[in-house]
Amino acid sequence: MKAFDFSIEEGIANLCFDLEYTSVNILSFDVLRSLDKKLDELKEIEGVKLLKFTSAKEGIFIAGADISDIQGLKDEQRAYELVREGQRILSKISTLPFPTLVVINGACLGGGFELALCCDYRLVTQSPKTKIGLPEVNLGILPGFGGTQRLKRLTGLSKALELILAGKILNGKKAEKLGLVDACVPQGYLEFKEKSFIEQILKSPVRKKKRVGSLLDQYLPKLVFYYARKKVMQKTKGKYPAALAILDLFEKTQDKDVNASLEDEARAFSKLSITQTSKNLIGLFYSAEALKKEKGVKRKVNPISINIISVVGGGVMGSGIVFLFSKIDKLVRMKLRRYTQAGEAINSILKVYKGFIKRHRLTKNEVENKLAHISYTTGFNGFSQVELSIEAIVENQEAKQELYSELEKVMDNKAIIASNTSSLSISILSEKMRHPERFIGMHFFNPVARMPLVEIIPGKKTSDKTIVTAVALAKEAGRTPIVVGDCAGFLVNRILIPYINESIRMFEEGEDFEKIDKLISDFGMPMGPFVLADEVGLDVGYKVSKVLEDTYGQRMKISGILDKVYHQMQLLGKKAGKGFYLHKGQKREVNEEVKALVFSKRSFDEKEIIDRAILIMVNEAALCLEESIVANAQYLDMAMVMGTGFPPFRGGLLKYADSLGIQSVVVSLQSLSQQQGERFEPAKLLLDMAKNGETFYKEG
Repeated sequence: MKAFDFSIEEGIANLCFDLEYTSVNILSFDVLRSLDKKLDELKEIEGVKLLKFTSAKEGIFIAGADISDIQGLKDEQRAYELVREGQRILSKISTLPFPTLVVINGACLGGGFELALCCDYRLVTQSPKTKIGLPEVNLGILPGFGGTQRLKRLTGLSKALELILAGKILNGKKAEKLGLVDACVPQGYLEFKEKSFIEQILKSPVRKKKRVGSLLDQYLPKLVFYYARKKVMQKTKGKYPAALAILDLFEKTQDKDVNASLEDEARAFSKLSITQTSKNLIGLFYSAEALKKEKGVKRKVNPISINIISVVGGGVMGSGIVFLFSKIDKLVRMKLRRYTQAGEAINSILKVYKGFIKRHRLTKNEVENKLAHISYTTGFNGFSQVELSIEAIVENQEAKQELYSELEKVMDNKAIIASNTSSLSISILSEKMRHPERFIGMHFFNPVARMPLVEIIPGKKTSDKTIVTAVALAKEAGRTPIVVGDCAGFLVNRILIPYINESIRMFEEGEDFEKIDKLISDFGMPMGPFVLADEVGLDVGYKVSKVLEDTYGQRMKISGILDKVYHQMQLLGKKAGKGFYLHKGQKREVNEEVKALVFSKRSFDEKEIIDRAILIMVNEAALCLEESIVANAQYLDMAMVMGTGFPPFRGGLLKYADSLGIQSVVVSLQSLSQQQGERFEPAKLLLDMAKNGETFYKEG
């Protein structure tokens, strides 16, 4: 494919990236080889004063390397040879006999930014689409085309480590502030600034300030590495090899020049590129990209533009949803039971915004403007103008249905009503509504400000327009919507609750719940099931569990201990300071009163604990696929990663099942079924897959 256009005018050469048949530019090995030839030709052209790199794609410079090239790498030596070839080609840019300038007006990520780093000058715009960074760590690899070495010479050691280890994406202004680019200009001034910038370079080359980094970078780099490694281990628990490999590489190349360091970078890249962790993370990336294109329905339907939203309920979830939509400048009206709730809700929202100010993601003025989008009432005044109302009240069917009746009286007939219910059937909730076609489930996860997933649940009579509007609105708010079937617990809670219940059963049988929490945390979950139960709230967990028990019967029977801690001991979890643990701020210690509920002591081996906790989820996930609750295994895995924190390095719940082998999963479930009962009886889908030698993913 043709990768770019080339022209020369008055000694200014312009190499404009414009990859055929696609809306984005990517730096595949084929594109690199085309670039290689053009760079050789340029050396022979007389009269070239400056080479300028630009893009013809709107909002894109170069989105990065071709991820399919990386996904296809299986052999370490072959990976090394390819990345060395890429390094050699890009390094030619920095040895050209004339200055080089890259003009960035859009995404410039990964390999694209590594190309930019090889240029003498970088000019970017303030366009919201301008994104600068090296996010390779998110794919389980590191920058392989010289990015690690060239970046630290621009920013210093500490800042380069921070940017690469976190895979940070920066806007134009932030990139300029950190010295990654030479200038950042308003989008409308780009043509003028580009011309004057080139004139300045040709007349008198811009003298760049040499950045040597902090005093620690200069005199105590070992201390920098010590704290960086400590932070990485706290965050990743050593489960993500790329982060540790980046630290090792920076230490190894600390006193080497760029050219000598490229060999080490290529070796480190080639080792990471063939790991299963990298393949799993790339798989999740592709699933996320596929979800971005999903509209929610098969046929073409345009969403309704939503600008005025009401949220009924001022609790944790309600205030979280208000924050989310005020952040994207929607007018949001809170309906509260009493005005005294307003202060609590606004303080909760303000606390989240203060975090954005502290991290320099928003200014104080911007926050004040967003807070001005929020109003509140104890009645329904103003609701006739509302285009979408989200209910976030107590998980009670009658209370919700009564509210919907009131909303339908005061809202426009075209307006949408959504429920944030975590478990109740959307079809049943809408039974008494006059317009069930404009009713839908939009299940946000707590904390709303951080959790990326929104389950979109259509009822039997929900219209396609309502579905596509809910999906579009969630995307506009920066969330990932996944359309799921209308069943008790929907997708995530239906799979997650059995995991929590089973963990509590093991405690009930005599195992120490701290040990269970530690093993599950070591497996890769962000927290153990007992810590999670406290975080969610034991009242919430019990009520959702009761809905599931009522629907699915013995398979999801609530454990006796959960019933006791909620009903007899009236424990609520972290929000009340007492649950399975005693919570004091960020600290927690075991609640001995809960431990005293179990008299017997029994120790299970690690494999049994992991199998009982995780395989019960695998089995329920298979049942969800059987019932078409979700479109495919990939979307199910993304939902579990984003909704529960299931370890991304394992590729998702069903990818993990593939890694064990479906036959092995079935054998383990059958054994557990004999010991524990019908809740472990393998799903028909799993039995069929084991019989036919199939996997959830094509490559196992």
